[in-house]
Amino acid sequence: MKPTIDVIIPTYNRIDLLPETLTSVQDQSFSDWQCWIAEDGATQETADAVKPFLKDRRFTYLPGAHAGFPAVPRNRAIRKGTAEFVAILDDDDLWLPEKLERQLDFMKTHPDCVLLGCNAFRWPGTGEWDECPLYFKKGMRERVTYKALMQQNCMINSSALIRRTALEQAGLYNEGLNPPIGEDYELWLRLVALGEVWVIAEPHMVFRETARTYYSTLDRSQNYQAAAHVFEAVLKGTGDMPSPLTYPENAHLADACRSERDFYLKGPRFLGRFRHELSKKIKKLFARKAS
Repeated sequence: MKPTIDVIIPTYNRIDLLPETLTSVQDQSFSDWQCWIAEDGATQETADAVKPFLKDRRFTYLPGAHAGFPAVPRNRAIRKGTAEFVAILDDDDLWLPEKLERQLDFMKTHPDCVLLGCNAFRWPGTGEWDECPLYFKKGMRERVTYKALMQQNCMINSSALIRRTALEQAGLYNEGLNPPIGEDYELWLRLVALGEVWVIAEPHMVFRETARTYYSTLDRSQNYQAAAHVFEAVLKGTGDMPSPLTYPENAHLADACRSERDFYLKGPRFLGRFRHELSKKIKKLFARKAS
């Protein structure tokens, strides 16, 4: 009998933090899950770190070839699973005990929701995490519109609970992004074209503020270029799977996505966002007059 939730944890060189992350999964009040620990590589150190957890048959260790990009082990684990829902967890973050239970309850009462996140405590790794500030300061549970999601990635990767049917329609994480960053955001922008996206205001996880690789090495121009690649990928889809933005009913979303891509392709400019929005309004005005 298949579980209700597949928990997906890609890992690489995190033997010091990974056991704490796995314990937070094991401590969930909702117990009908299968956890896939997908290593980006195959090291003895990681195998030793996960070995105590494999006594619990709900944990499965999936070593593989090193790709240097978390989308690859994530996708490998997602393909192994069969559950109705897919929960994403990074190997350094923590879930609070009722995280899955609360999110599953929400999904049951919101059948059109394809992607659900939650708030989190921002924890530097020292001190009490429950005394730390929240990731999102707003106190409301809110539905995320496409426009809002394009302006800001308001979904914490480790908070995401996804309907598998939506993943099957949108495609998995994009393994072809260059530079290899923003794969979570790119997926969210495809999923939101298929249904509702919500973020629960209550914190049900702990976001550990560690060095998160690539972004810190890029200057502003490189970040703009990376963002443009993300929006271009959203429009194309991943692998052989066309993007939901290619559907005729999502033409307006595709237009908005192209506009964001074009904004970032122009690079950093003085009053760049203001100039971009003003240009769009002028074009719309002339289009109405022409018609």
